[in-house]
Amino acid sequence: MTKEKLDSHRINYLIWRYLLESDYRETAARLQKEWNVQDPQELPFAPHVTHHALVSVLNRGLLYNVQEREPEQSTGDVAAPACGFFGPLMPASPAADEDFENARKRQIDNDQAQIQGGPPVKKARLSNGYENGFEPTPMDIDDDQNGDENAYPSPEQVPSPVIVTVGPEQGTQVDKVHELSTETTFLELSDEPSSRNAVLLQCEFNPIDPTILAAAGTDALARMWTLSRIIPDSGSESPRSTRKPVFASAHNLLDESAPSTTTATGLSWSSDGNYLAVSSEPQDDGDGNGKVDAKVEFWDNNAQSFAEFNSFESPVCCLHWNLANTACLAISPQDENRGTLLTVMLPNMSNSLSYSLPNHSLDQQMLDATWTSEDEFFICGGDLLLAFHCTEESISPGKKHETRDNDTLCRVTYDWHSRLLATTNESGIIDIWDQAAHIRSFNAHQGQVNSLVWQPIPFLVAVEDDAERLLASCGEDGAISIWNARSVDSKPKCSMTMGNAVVAVSFTPDGAFIAGATSQRVCIWKVDDVHLPRAIWTRGDEVGWRTPQSQHSSTDEDQFSLCWDANGQKLAYGVNSRLAVINFRR
Repeated sequence: MTKEKLDSHRINYLIWRYLLESDYRETAARLQKEWNVQDPQELPFAPHVTHHALVSVLNRGLLYNVQEREPEQSTGDVAAPACGFFGPLMPASPAADEDFENARKRQIDNDQAQIQGGPPVKKARLSNGYENGFEPTPMDIDDDQNGDENAYPSPEQVPSPVIVTVGPEQGTQVDKVHELSTETTFLELSDEPSSRNAVLLQCEFNPIDPTILAAAGTDALARMWTLSRIIPDSGSESPRSTRKPVFASAHNLLDESAPSTTTATGLSWSSDGNYLAVSSEPQDDGDGNGKVDAKVEFWDNNAQSFAEFNSFESPVCCLHWNLANTACLAISPQDENRGTLLTVMLPNMSNSLSYSLPNHSLDQQMLDATWTSEDEFFICGGDLLLAFHCTEESISPGKKHETRDNDTLCRVTYDWHSRLLATTNESGIIDIWDQAAHIRSFNAHQGQVNSLVWQPIPFLVAVEDDAERLLASCGEDGAISIWNARSVDSKPKCSMTMGNAVVAVSFTPDGAFIAGATSQRVCIWKVDDVHLPRAIWTRGDEVGWRTPQSQHSSTDEDQFSLCWDANGQKLAYGVNSRLAVINFRR
């Protein structure tokens, strides 16, 4: 008689199948990651493993354990209770013994019937079936329904899931996690690819036109690419594996005379996609005194410059457009960084307004900002959460929200659907503020929060006043959490883990998918089903990924950027001197 081999792959597969069948999908995903098997369903023995296989194997082991005990119990008058696999056994009632024996005989009869040539039992699918008729927690097999000494019932006693199918039977419904590394194009950050000196600081797709991508960084990097449509290679019979973005021209946004020491510190698209603001420094003011000024330049979506604002102290940061796309806010140092200057620029009118925070140093505490209307914005940083109102002549401070003692705020974002403001502090706490300054708090992360974004809602979709509003956060603890900002529950709606620190998250413009990035990979989930990623992308070992390459860069930390195109079909991921455009098929 040939004995089957039981190795680590078989054991891991049985546990993985058990977790999926029990709807512990996040745990299954973690096991798959640690197991380091791309698709367990592709293992050679996988097609032969039946439904509830782990339960069946363990149950047969307990039956074997019963057979081992019976000779010992029949040969001696031992008063002590019998000891089973899990410890001492309680005496079972005669009815329970009879039920157990009948169940065992039925199992043996069923096995023999299949061995003798009977039709095989149709293999049940692993997912998309438990939602309507099978409650995974607590599991049915966790209850001792038989009242006997067996830890698990026979497989025929476990309720079968309600299988959901669309069309003919297609076999297992476990979604395959697509690897996107083969569907990637890398953009050159410089006209001289051999140098690879530029360090990417930020990249953003045009919010309306999916063919336009802009990037900013060191070594005079300020570029706008025009991407052609995605087309298949000629003669290809497999469009998914060969269709890649084909790129057209790249436009340099800074003047050709800009020295290589120039850094484009940031960029921001207007929500209508018509205008792009780019901040850069340093630029010589030309008066011969050696002083250099930063500037903000405005471009249209055809890469044509139409407005410029100079004489900022370096660096200009935190560019944000108002909701009407008529004004752009910038934050910069003042008085050799002893103060902070808030500047609202009106590019179509070549006019600007300023407000000074004389006692705030950006070196000690960076500020974040968000617009809440056409003429009101909030500033966030440290213990400061302050509203400002703009008129045609001036900027004036408004209501200051009271924060916790010794709190250090670092990020702020506004949702115009719900009119809620979200902030996060250095301890990983997220606060939700309504218009009356009432707050609700979530203990979101252990440590720093790296990204905080609202789920987008298409403009034509009606949103009820009590509808949930989802907010995604990620942090140094390696977690991504999605919160319902309107819920009184302090727990997230769902969470995903990526192991390493998650540096950025980004929703597709329609809010259906969310991408999370670490320093090594990108995972994409469907927002309403985050148990397993839909796709994964892993970066390679090419030059430029690991550390900043610029000889002029003062940073010693990796720089990351992550953004979707307007159609949610391409994802730009930038790290240091590399910019990858990843093609994603829904």
